[in-house]
Amino acid sequence: MGDYESGTAIFLSIIVGFIMLFFIDGLFVYTFTGFLAAYLTRAERRSAGVGAAASLILAVISFSSGMIFGPRMPGRIAGLAAPDIFTFTTGLVIIGGLSLLLGAIGGYIAVKAFRE
Repeated sequence: MGDYESGTAIFLSIIVGFIMLFFIDGLFVYTFTGFLAAYLTRAERRSAGVGAAASLILAVISFSSGMIFGPRMPGRIAGLAAPDIFTFTTGLVIIGGLSLLLGAIGGYIAVKAFRE
């Protein structure tokens, strides 16, 4: 078990999660990031909220990088696609809610599995 403060545990789990996003699907990575953040936190500070926070930060970073490095589309389709603030906001809210939920589930599993 880790003996880190919650901020350090969140930072380390985000780095591991960001590397894992290149190889594995995002839903599992958000749950694993929440689990890892809660696992690395000191026993008296360990909670599902630590995992949810780590997963939310990772999701926002992933969403932002997806906005910068968008998908490759044919020119005709890219011409039809216009920036839409409603779609942007809805996507951010949905990915935030899902990552909070999955990170909290991962953190909860770590809390229950490694309680003293």
